[in-house]
Amino acid sequence: MPQRTLTLDHVWLFAGVAFIALRLLLTPIQPHDFWWHMATGRVIMTTGQIPTVDSFSFTQAGAAFYNQSWLAQVLMYQIFALGGAPLTILVQAIMLAAAYGLLLRLSIRRSGAVRLSVGVLLLGTLPASFDNWLVRPQSYAIPLFIIYLYILTAWRDPRGQRASGLWPPLLLLPIFGSLWVNLHGSFVLGGVLIALTFVGELLRRWFSPPENNPALPPLWHLIPVGILTGLSWLLNPTGFAVLAYVRNLLGSSQVTQLVTEWAPPTIRTANGAIFFIFVIVGMVILSYARKRPDPVEMLMAVALLWLALGAARNNLWFVAVATPLFTRQLVLWRSGERRVTPAFQGMPLLNGVLIGFIALFLLLALPWVKPALGLPPEVGSLIAVETPVAAVEFMQRDAERPQRLFHAMSMGSYLIWAAPEQPVWADPRIELYPFAQWREYQQLSAAQDVERLLATYAIDGLLLSNSEQTALVTWANERPNAWALRYADEFTSYFVRVGG
Repeated sequence: MPQRTLTLDHVWLFAGVAFIALRLLLTPIQPHDFWWHMATGRVIMTTGQIPTVDSFSFTQAGAAFYNQSWLAQVLMYQIFALGGAPLTILVQAIMLAAAYGLLLRLSIRRSGAVRLSVGVLLLGTLPASFDNWLVRPQSYAIPLFIIYLYILTAWRDPRGQRASGLWPPLLLLPIFGSLWVNLHGSFVLGGVLIALTFVGELLRRWFSPPENNPALPPLWHLIPVGILTGLSWLLNPTGFAVLAYVRNLLGSSQVTQLVTEWAPPTIRTANGAIFFIFVIVGMVILSYARKRPDPVEMLMAVALLWLALGAARNNLWFVAVATPLFTRQLVLWRSGERRVTPAFQGMPLLNGVLIGFIALFLLLALPWVKPALGLPPEVGSLIAVETPVAAVEFMQRDAERPQRLFHAMSMGSYLIWAAPEQPVWADPRIELYPFAQWREYQQLSAAQDVERLLATYAIDGLLLSNSEQTALVTWANERPNAWALRYADEFTSYFVRVGG
Protein backbone atom coordinates (compact mmCIF):
# COMPACT_ATOMS: atom_id res chain seq x y z
CA MET A 1 0.00 0.00 0.00
CA PRO A 2 1.56 3.33 -1.05
CA GLN A 3 2.52 5.69 1.74
CA ARG A 4 0.53 8.91 1.90
CA THR A 5 2.73 12.02 1.93
CA LEU A 6 2.17 15.72 1.48
CA THR A 7 2.93 16.68 -2.11
CA LEU A 8 3.35 20.03 -3.77
CA ASP A 9 -0.05 19.51 -5.38
CA HIS A 10 -1.55 19.34 -1.89
CA VAL A 11 0.04 22.72 -1.15
CA TRP A 12 -1.47 24.21 -4.29
CA LEU A 13 -4.92 22.79 -3.51
CA PHE A 14 -4.83 24.07 0.06
CA ALA A 15 -3.61 27.48 -1.09
CA GLY A 16 -6.41 27.76 -3.66
CA VAL A 17 -9.17 27.23 -1.10
CA ALA A 18 -7.35 29.05 1.71
CA PHE A 19 -6.84 32.28 -0.22
CA ILE A 20 -10.53 32.35 -1.15
CA ALA A 21 -11.36 32.05 2.56
CA LEU A 22 -8.71 34.63 3.45
CA ARG A 23 -10.21 37.19 1.07
CA LEU A 24 -13.59 36.69 2.71
CA LEU A 25 -12.23 36.81 6.27
CA LEU A 26 -10.59 40.16 5.50
CA THR A 27 -13.81 41.68 4.11
CA PRO A 28 -15.94 43.57 6.68
CA ILE A 29 -19.73 43.31 6.59
CA GLN A 30 -20.99 45.96 4.19
CA PRO A 31 -23.94 48.17 5.22
CA HIS A 32 -26.26 48.10 2.22
CA ASP A 33 -28.11 44.75 2.16
CA PHE A 34 -27.02 42.89 5.25
CA TRP A 35 -28.88 44.77 7.98
CA TRP A 36 -32.36 44.98 6.48
CA HIS A 37 -32.26 41.27 5.67
CA MET A 38 -31.24 40.65 9.27
CA ALA A 39 -34.08 42.80 10.56
CA THR A 40 -36.58 40.92 8.39
CA GLY A 41 -35.22 37.62 9.70
CA ARG A 42 -35.78 38.94 13.21
CA VAL A 43 -39.39 39.81 12.37
CA ILE A 44 -39.97 36.34 10.91
CA MET A 45 -38.52 34.63 13.99
CA THR A 46 -40.40 36.79 16.49
CA THR A 47 -43.79 36.80 14.74
CA GLY A 48 -43.68 33.41 13.01
CA GLN A 49 -44.83 35.08 9.76
CA ILE A 50 -43.18 36.32 6.59
CA PRO A 51 -44.02 40.02 6.24
CA THR A 52 -46.03 40.95 3.16
CA VAL A 53 -46.24 44.73 3.64
CA ASP A 54 -43.69 47.36 4.57
CA SER A 55 -43.40 48.17 8.26
CA PHE A 56 -39.97 49.79 8.26
CA SER A 57 -40.51 53.12 6.46
CA PHE A 58 -42.81 56.11 6.92
CA THR A 59 -42.91 56.89 3.19
CA GLN A 60 -44.28 53.50 2.05
CA ALA A 61 -45.73 52.11 5.29
CA GLY A 62 -48.34 49.44 4.54
CA ALA A 63 -47.33 49.07 0.89
CA ALA A 64 -47.18 45.51 -0.42
CA PHE A 65 -43.68 44.04 -0.46
CA TYR A 66 -42.75 40.57 -1.74
CA ASN A 67 -40.12 39.03 0.52
CA GLN A 68 -38.71 36.15 -1.51
CA SER A 69 -35.44 35.53 0.39
CA TRP A 70 -37.11 34.69 3.68
CA LEU A 71 -35.13 31.51 4.36
CA ALA A 72 -31.79 33.23 3.83
CA GLN A 73 -32.91 36.03 6.16
CA VAL A 74 -33.78 33.54 8.88
CA LEU A 75 -30.41 31.82 8.49
CA MET A 76 -28.54 35.14 8.59
CA TYR A 77 -30.39 36.24 11.70
CA GLN A 78 -29.87 32.93 13.49
CA ILE A 79 -26.15 32.94 12.74
CA PHE A 80 -25.81 36.52 13.96
CA ALA A 81 -27.86 35.82 17.07
CA LEU A 82 -25.61 32.87 17.87
CA GLY A 83 -22.22 34.46 17.30
CA GLY A 84 -22.58 38.05 16.12
CA ALA A 85 -20.44 39.53 13.34
CA PRO A 86 -17.50 37.12 13.93
CA LEU A 87 -19.55 33.98 13.34
CA THR A 88 -21.33 35.62 10.38
CA ILE A 89 -18.02 36.33 8.66
CA LEU A 90 -16.63 32.87 9.46
CA VAL A 91 -19.71 31.09 8.05
CA GLN A 92 -19.50 33.25 4.92
CA ALA A 93 -15.83 32.34 4.45
CA ILE A 94 -16.37 28.61 4.98
CA MET A 95 -19.43 28.47 2.74
CA LEU A 96 -17.90 30.27 -0.25
CA ALA A 97 -14.48 28.65 0.15
CA ALA A 98 -16.21 25.26 -0.01
CA ALA A 99 -18.21 26.36 -3.06
CA TYR A 100 -15.17 27.56 -4.97
CA GLY A 101 -13.27 24.51 -3.77
CA LEU A 102 -15.90 22.45 -5.59
CA LEU A 103 -15.43 24.66 -8.65
CA LEU A 104 -11.69 24.01 -8.39
CA ARG A 105 -12.36 20.27 -8.25
CA LEU A 106 -14.49 20.61 -11.38
CA SER A 107 -11.69 22.48 -13.19
CA ILE A 108 -9.20 19.77 -12.24
CA ARG A 109 -11.64 17.08 -13.40
CA ARG A 110 -12.03 18.80 -16.75
CA SER A 111 -8.36 19.70 -17.28
CA GLY A 112 -6.32 17.18 -15.32
CA ALA A 113 -4.04 20.03 -14.25
CA VAL A 114 -3.98 20.81 -10.53
CA ARG A 115 -1.63 23.77 -10.44
CA LEU A 116 -2.99 25.42 -13.54
CA SER A 117 -6.53 25.11 -12.15
CA VAL A 118 -5.46 26.78 -8.90
CA GLY A 119 -3.70 29.52 -10.84
CA VAL A 120 -6.81 30.30 -12.90
CA LEU A 121 -8.94 30.29 -9.75
CA LEU A 122 -6.72 32.73 -7.86
CA LEU A 123 -5.61 34.99 -10.72
CA GLY A 124 -8.84 35.04 -12.69
CA THR A 125 -11.89 33.74 -10.85
CA LEU A 126 -11.22 35.38 -7.49
CA PRO A 127 -10.62 38.99 -8.66
CA ALA A 128 -13.46 38.77 -11.19
CA SER A 129 -15.95 37.51 -8.58
CA PHE A 130 -15.21 38.82 -5.09
CA ASP A 131 -17.13 42.07 -5.56
CA ASN A 132 -20.26 39.89 -5.32
CA TRP A 133 -19.15 38.00 -2.21
CA LEU A 134 -21.07 40.23 0.20
CA VAL A 135 -22.96 38.80 3.16
CA ARG A 136 -26.48 38.67 1.73
CA PRO A 137 -28.93 36.05 0.40
CA GLN A 138 -27.06 35.79 -2.90
CA SER A 139 -24.18 34.19 -0.96
CA TYR A 140 -26.39 31.17 -0.27
CA ALA A 141 -27.17 30.85 -3.98
CA ILE A 142 -23.53 30.68 -5.12
CA PRO A 143 -22.85 27.18 -3.68
CA LEU A 144 -26.10 25.89 -5.17
CA PHE A 145 -25.21 27.27 -8.61
CA ILE A 146 -21.80 25.57 -8.49
CA ILE A 147 -23.37 22.31 -7.27
CA TYR A 148 -25.76 22.36 -10.26
CA LEU A 149 -22.83 23.03 -12.58
CA TYR A 150 -20.77 20.23 -11.05
CA ILE A 151 -23.54 17.60 -11.16
CA LEU A 152 -24.51 18.41 -14.74
CA THR A 153 -20.87 18.32 -15.85
CA ALA A 154 -20.27 15.02 -14.03
CA TRP A 155 -23.38 13.58 -15.69
CA ARG A 156 -21.90 14.37 -19.09
CA ASP A 157 -18.62 12.66 -18.18
CA PRO A 158 -18.58 9.00 -19.32
CA ARG A 159 -16.92 8.09 -16.03
CA GLY A 160 -20.10 9.09 -14.19
CA GLN A 161 -22.59 7.09 -16.23
CA ARG A 162 -24.41 3.87 -15.39
CA ALA A 163 -25.57 1.15 -17.74
CA SER A 164 -29.25 2.04 -17.48
CA GLY A 165 -31.72 4.12 -15.51
CA LEU A 166 -31.61 7.70 -14.33
CA TRP A 167 -28.27 8.79 -12.90
CA PRO A 168 -29.06 9.23 -9.15
CA PRO A 169 -27.11 12.48 -8.49
CA LEU A 170 -29.36 14.28 -10.99
CA LEU A 171 -32.23 13.82 -8.53
CA LEU A 172 -30.43 16.17 -6.15
CA LEU A 173 -31.18 19.08 -8.49
CA PRO A 174 -34.93 19.30 -7.70
CA ILE A 175 -34.13 18.95 -3.99
CA PHE A 176 -31.69 21.83 -4.13
CA GLY A 177 -34.18 23.73 -6.30
CA SER A 178 -36.79 23.67 -3.52
CA LEU A 179 -34.16 25.15 -1.20
CA TRP A 180 -32.85 27.72 -3.67
CA VAL A 181 -36.29 29.16 -4.46
CA ASN A 182 -36.63 30.27 -0.83
CA LEU A 183 -33.13 31.70 -0.60
CA HIS A 184 -32.62 34.01 -3.56
CA GLY A 185 -34.24 35.12 -6.80
CA SER A 186 -31.43 33.58 -8.86
CA PHE A 187 -33.08 30.15 -8.45
CA VAL A 188 -34.15 30.31 -12.10
CA LEU A 189 -30.49 29.89 -13.08
CA GLY A 190 -30.72 26.27 -11.95
CA GLY A 191 -33.32 25.69 -14.63
CA VAL A 192 -31.24 27.68 -17.11
CA LEU A 193 -28.24 25.39 -16.52
CA ILE A 194 -30.37 22.29 -17.11
CA ALA A 195 -31.87 23.78 -20.29
CA LEU A 196 -28.48 24.88 -21.63
CA THR A 197 -27.05 21.42 -20.95
CA PHE A 198 -29.95 19.84 -22.85
CA VAL A 199 -29.55 22.15 -25.86
CA GLY A 200 -25.77 21.80 -25.78
CA GLU A 201 -26.02 18.02 -25.78
CA LEU A 202 -28.35 18.23 -28.76
CA LEU A 203 -25.72 20.29 -30.57
CA ARG A 204 -23.04 17.80 -29.60
CA ARG A 205 -25.14 15.00 -31.12
CA TRP A 206 -25.57 17.08 -34.26
CA PHE A 207 -21.79 17.37 -34.71
CA SER A 208 -21.03 13.89 -33.36
CA PRO A 209 -23.91 11.36 -33.82
CA PRO A 210 -24.35 8.84 -30.96
CA GLU A 211 -23.34 5.95 -33.19
CA ASN A 212 -19.93 7.65 -33.58
CA ASN A 213 -19.71 8.51 -29.90
CA PRO A 214 -21.35 5.83 -27.70
CA ALA A 215 -20.07 7.59 -24.52
CA LEU A 216 -22.69 10.33 -24.85
CA PRO A 217 -25.02 10.38 -21.80
CA PRO A 218 -28.72 9.50 -22.25
CA LEU A 219 -30.38 12.81 -23.10
CA TRP A 220 -33.76 11.72 -21.75
CA HIS A 221 -32.36 11.96 -18.21
CA LEU A 222 -32.66 15.76 -18.30
CA ILE A 223 -36.38 15.77 -19.17
CA PRO A 224 -37.79 14.41 -15.87
CA VAL A 225 -35.09 16.22 -13.90
CA GLY A 226 -35.96 19.51 -15.59
CA ILE A 227 -39.68 19.02 -14.95
CA LEU A 228 -39.10 18.10 -11.30
CA THR A 229 -36.82 21.12 -10.85
CA GLY A 230 -39.49 23.42 -12.26
CA LEU A 231 -42.08 21.88 -9.94
CA SER A 232 -39.70 22.30 -6.99
CA TRP A 233 -39.90 26.07 -7.46
CA LEU A 234 -43.54 25.90 -6.36
CA LEU A 235 -42.42 24.75 -2.90
CA ASN A 236 -42.42 28.25 -1.50
CA PRO A 237 -44.98 30.22 0.57
CA THR A 238 -46.58 31.89 -2.48
CA GLY A 239 -46.38 29.24 -5.22
CA PHE A 240 -46.43 30.65 -8.75
CA ALA A 241 -46.16 34.23 -7.46
CA VAL A 242 -42.40 33.78 -7.04
CA LEU A 243 -42.01 33.65 -10.83
CA ALA A 244 -43.91 36.91 -11.19
CA TYR A 245 -41.62 38.42 -8.56
CA VAL A 246 -38.52 37.59 -10.61
CA ARG A 247 -40.12 38.96 -13.77
CA ASN A 248 -41.19 42.18 -12.05
CA LEU A 249 -37.78 42.64 -10.43
CA LEU A 250 -35.98 42.36 -13.76
CA GLY A 251 -38.41 44.86 -15.26
CA SER A 252 -38.32 47.35 -12.38
CA SER A 253 -37.09 50.75 -13.55
CA GLN A 254 -35.97 51.53 -10.00
CA VAL A 255 -33.68 48.53 -10.01
CA THR A 256 -32.36 48.63 -13.56
CA GLN A 257 -31.75 52.39 -13.72
CA LEU A 258 -30.73 53.33 -10.19
CA VAL A 259 -28.76 50.40 -8.75
CA THR A 260 -25.13 50.33 -9.85
CA GLU A 261 -24.76 46.56 -9.74
CA TRP A 262 -27.81 46.14 -11.98
CA ALA A 263 -26.21 48.38 -14.61
CA PRO A 264 -24.01 46.93 -17.37
CA PRO A 265 -20.33 46.55 -16.39
CA THR A 266 -18.01 49.31 -17.55
CA ILE A 267 -14.26 49.68 -17.78
CA ARG A 268 -14.61 52.95 -15.87
CA THR A 269 -14.75 50.96 -12.62
CA ALA A 270 -12.05 48.69 -11.24
CA ASN A 271 -14.40 45.71 -11.01
CA GLY A 272 -15.66 46.27 -14.53
CA ALA A 273 -12.12 46.48 -15.89
CA ILE A 274 -11.17 43.21 -14.14
CA PHE A 275 -14.25 41.53 -15.61
CA PHE A 276 -13.45 42.61 -19.16
CA ILE A 277 -9.81 41.55 -18.77
CA PHE A 278 -11.09 38.11 -17.70
CA VAL A 279 -13.32 37.96 -20.79
CA ILE A 280 -10.58 39.11 -23.18
CA VAL A 281 -8.00 36.70 -21.80
CA GLY A 282 -10.57 33.91 -22.03
CA MET A 283 -11.23 34.72 -25.69
CA VAL A 284 -7.51 34.54 -26.41
CA ILE A 285 -7.30 31.16 -24.65
CA LEU A 286 -10.23 29.81 -26.68
CA SER A 287 -8.80 31.15 -29.92
CA TYR A 288 -5.39 29.50 -29.59
CA ALA A 289 -6.39 26.14 -28.09
CA ARG A 290 -5.71 23.23 -30.44
CA LYS A 291 -9.05 21.56 -29.92
CA ARG A 292 -12.57 22.89 -30.29
CA PRO A 293 -14.22 23.68 -26.90
CA ASP A 294 -17.02 21.52 -25.57
CA PRO A 295 -20.33 22.79 -27.07
CA VAL A 296 -22.20 22.55 -23.77
CA GLU A 297 -19.57 24.58 -21.91
CA MET A 298 -19.42 27.14 -24.73
CA LEU A 299 -23.20 27.49 -24.81
CA MET A 300 -23.27 28.08 -21.04
CA ALA A 301 -20.45 30.61 -21.26
CA VAL A 302 -22.05 32.57 -24.11
CA ALA A 303 -25.51 32.63 -22.49
CA LEU A 304 -24.21 33.73 -19.10
CA LEU A 305 -21.82 36.25 -20.67
CA TRP A 306 -24.86 37.86 -22.26
CA LEU A 307 -26.46 37.94 -18.81
CA ALA A 308 -23.30 39.44 -17.27
CA LEU A 309 -23.06 42.15 -19.93
CA GLY A 310 -26.58 43.25 -18.97
CA ALA A 311 -25.88 43.63 -15.23
CA ALA A 312 -22.59 43.72 -13.32
CA ARG A 313 -24.04 41.64 -10.47
CA ASN A 314 -24.37 38.68 -12.87
CA ASN A 315 -20.66 38.46 -13.66
CA LEU A 316 -20.02 35.81 -11.00
CA TRP A 317 -22.35 33.33 -12.74
CA PHE A 318 -20.45 33.73 -16.01
CA VAL A 319 -17.08 33.54 -14.27
CA ALA A 320 -18.12 30.29 -12.55
CA VAL A 321 -19.04 28.50 -15.79
CA ALA A 322 -16.07 29.98 -17.67
CA THR A 323 -13.46 28.87 -15.11
CA PRO A 324 -13.39 25.13 -16.00
CA LEU A 325 -13.82 25.96 -19.69
CA PHE A 326 -10.86 28.36 -19.81
CA THR A 327 -8.72 26.04 -17.69
CA ARG A 328 -9.31 23.03 -19.93
CA GLN A 329 -8.66 25.02 -23.11
CA LEU A 330 -5.52 26.52 -21.59
CA VAL A 331 -4.21 23.02 -20.95
CA LEU A 332 -4.82 22.24 -24.61
CA TRP A 333 -3.11 25.45 -25.72
CA ARG A 334 0.32 23.92 -26.20
CA SER A 335 -0.78 20.39 -27.06
CA GLY A 336 -3.89 18.57 -28.10
CA GLU A 337 -4.05 16.47 -24.98
CA ARG A 338 -4.30 17.04 -21.23
CA ARG A 339 -1.03 17.73 -19.49
CA VAL A 340 0.42 15.13 -17.17
CA THR A 341 0.63 15.95 -13.45
CA PRO A 342 4.07 17.54 -12.80
CA ALA A 343 6.59 15.00 -11.60
CA PHE A 344 8.23 17.29 -9.05
CA GLN A 345 6.25 17.20 -5.82
CA GLY A 346 8.73 18.78 -3.43
CA MET A 347 9.73 17.48 -0.01
CA PRO A 348 6.93 16.36 2.35
CA LEU A 349 8.38 18.25 5.32
CA LEU A 350 8.73 21.50 3.40
CA ASN A 351 5.26 21.03 1.91
CA GLY A 352 3.87 20.68 5.44
CA VAL A 353 5.66 23.88 6.47
CA LEU A 354 4.14 25.76 3.54
CA ILE A 355 0.65 24.52 4.41
CA GLY A 356 1.23 25.50 8.04
CA PHE A 357 2.38 28.96 6.99
CA ILE A 358 -0.79 29.50 4.93
CA ALA A 359 -2.89 28.14 7.82
CA LEU A 360 -1.24 30.70 10.11
CA PHE A 361 -2.50 33.51 7.89
CA LEU A 362 -6.00 32.02 8.15
CA LEU A 363 -5.67 31.86 11.92
CA LEU A 364 -4.62 35.51 12.14
CA ALA A 365 -7.51 36.51 9.87
CA LEU A 366 -10.14 34.86 12.05
CA PRO A 367 -12.71 37.46 13.14
CA TRP A 368 -11.95 36.83 16.81
CA VAL A 369 -8.22 37.47 16.23
CA LYS A 370 -8.07 40.07 13.44
CA PRO A 371 -9.38 43.08 15.45
CA ALA A 372 -6.47 42.72 17.89
CA LEU A 373 -3.77 42.93 15.22
CA GLY A 374 -3.85 46.71 14.79
CA LEU A 375 -4.76 46.54 11.09
CA PRO A 376 -6.19 49.58 9.27
CA PRO A 377 -9.91 49.95 10.09
CA GLU A 378 -10.91 49.27 6.47
CA VAL A 379 -9.53 45.74 6.88
CA GLY A 380 -9.36 45.14 10.62
CA SER A 381 -12.97 46.03 11.43
CA LEU A 382 -15.66 43.36 11.27
CA ILE A 383 -18.29 45.89 10.22
CA ALA A 384 -17.55 48.38 7.42
CA VAL A 385 -16.29 51.66 8.86
CA GLU A 386 -18.92 53.70 7.01
CA THR A 387 -21.73 51.89 8.87
CA PRO A 388 -23.25 54.59 11.14
CA VAL A 389 -23.00 52.61 14.37
CA ALA A 390 -21.89 55.50 16.64
CA ALA A 391 -24.16 58.04 14.94
CA VAL A 392 -27.26 55.88 15.41
CA GLU A 393 -26.37 55.19 19.04
CA PHE A 394 -26.05 58.94 19.61
CA MET A 395 -29.35 59.62 17.87
CA GLN A 396 -31.14 57.07 20.03
CA ARG A 397 -29.94 58.93 23.14
CA ASP A 398 -30.69 62.37 21.72
CA ALA A 399 -33.46 64.24 23.57
CA GLU A 400 -34.25 66.11 20.32
CA ARG A 401 -34.46 62.95 18.29
CA PRO A 402 -36.33 63.53 14.99
CA GLN A 403 -39.55 61.82 14.03
CA ARG A 404 -39.19 61.96 10.25
CA LEU A 405 -35.57 61.38 9.29
CA PHE A 406 -33.99 61.75 5.87
CA HIS A 407 -30.82 59.71 5.48
CA ALA A 408 -28.44 58.01 3.10
CA MET A 409 -30.00 54.96 1.48
CA SER A 410 -27.39 52.54 2.89
CA MET A 411 -27.94 53.97 6.37
CA GLY A 412 -31.61 53.07 6.07
CA SER A 413 -30.60 49.41 6.12
CA TYR A 414 -28.70 49.79 9.39
CA LEU A 415 -31.45 51.93 10.93
CA ILE A 416 -33.99 49.18 10.28
CA TRP A 417 -31.83 46.81 12.29
CA ALA A 418 -30.36 48.97 15.05
CA ALA A 419 -33.21 51.45 15.55
CA PRO A 420 -36.42 49.67 14.52
CA GLU A 421 -38.43 52.30 16.38
CA GLN A 422 -37.14 54.92 13.89
CA PRO A 423 -39.10 54.68 10.60
CA VAL A 424 -36.83 55.19 7.60
CA TRP A 425 -37.27 57.41 4.55
CA ALA A 426 -35.96 54.70 2.19
CA ASP A 427 -33.58 51.74 2.26
CA PRO A 428 -31.97 49.24 -0.16
CA ARG A 429 -35.28 47.52 -0.93
CA ILE A 430 -35.12 49.47 -4.17
CA GLU A 431 -38.21 48.00 -5.82
CA LEU A 432 -40.44 48.99 -2.87
CA TYR A 433 -40.06 52.73 -3.38
CA PRO A 434 -41.48 54.53 -6.46
CA PHE A 435 -39.10 55.72 -9.13
CA ALA A 436 -40.17 59.32 -8.43
CA GLN A 437 -39.12 58.99 -4.79
CA TRP A 438 -35.64 57.82 -5.81
CA ARG A 439 -35.37 60.81 -8.13
CA GLU A 440 -36.22 63.02 -5.15
CA TYR A 441 -33.57 61.18 -3.15
CA GLN A 442 -30.99 62.06 -5.79
CA GLN A 443 -32.15 65.69 -5.80
CA LEU A 444 -32.00 66.01 -2.03
CA SER A 445 -28.59 64.35 -1.82
CA ALA A 446 -27.33 66.83 -4.42
CA ALA A 447 -28.91 69.76 -2.45
CA GLN A 448 -31.38 70.56 -5.22
CA ASP A 449 -34.83 71.97 -4.42
CA VAL A 450 -34.11 71.18 -0.78
CA GLU A 451 -36.65 73.35 1.00
CA ARG A 452 -39.59 72.07 -1.05
CA LEU A 453 -38.64 68.41 -0.71
CA LEU A 454 -37.99 68.65 3.04
CA ALA A 455 -41.37 70.32 3.48
CA THR A 456 -43.09 67.70 1.31
CA TYR A 457 -41.97 64.92 3.64
CA ALA A 458 -42.01 67.06 6.81
CA ILE A 459 -38.38 66.14 7.46
CA ASP A 460 -37.07 67.19 10.88
CA GLY A 461 -33.74 65.30 10.93
CA LEU A 462 -30.87 64.43 8.59
CA LEU A 463 -28.47 61.48 8.89
CA LEU A 464 -26.10 61.97 5.98
CA SER A 465 -23.10 60.31 4.36
CA ASN A 466 -20.25 62.80 4.14
CA SER A 467 -18.95 61.18 0.95
CA GLU A 468 -22.20 60.40 -0.88
CA GLN A 469 -24.20 63.48 0.17
CA THR A 470 -21.51 66.13 0.42
CA ALA A 471 -23.66 68.86 -1.12
CA LEU A 472 -26.51 68.37 1.38
CA VAL A 473 -24.07 68.22 4.31
CA THR A 474 -22.63 71.57 3.15
CA TRP A 475 -26.12 73.00 2.71
CA ALA A 476 -27.14 72.08 6.28
CA ASN A 477 -23.84 73.32 7.77
CA GLU A 478 -24.42 76.70 6.12
CA ARG A 479 -27.77 77.05 7.94
CA PRO A 480 -26.94 76.63 11.66
CA ASN A 481 -30.00 78.67 12.64
CA ALA A 482 -32.26 76.13 10.92
CA TRP A 483 -30.27 72.88 11.24
CA ALA A 484 -28.22 72.02 14.32
CA LEU A 485 -25.28 69.66 13.83
CA ARG A 486 -25.71 67.19 16.68
CA TYR A 487 -23.10 64.60 15.73
CA ALA A 488 -20.32 64.27 13.15
CA ASP A 489 -17.49 61.87 12.42
CA GLU A 490 -15.39 61.05 9.37
CA PHE A 491 -18.25 59.34 7.57
CA THR A 492 -21.53 60.65 9.00
CA SER A 493 -23.23 63.95 9.88
CA TYR A 494 -26.39 64.10 11.97
CA PHE A 495 -28.56 67.25 11.96
CA VAL A 496 -31.78 68.14 13.73
CA ARG A 497 -34.11 70.93 12.63
CA VAL A 498 -33.94 73.81 15.09
CA GLY A 499 -37.25 74.18 16.85
CA GLY A 500 -38.41 70.63 15.96
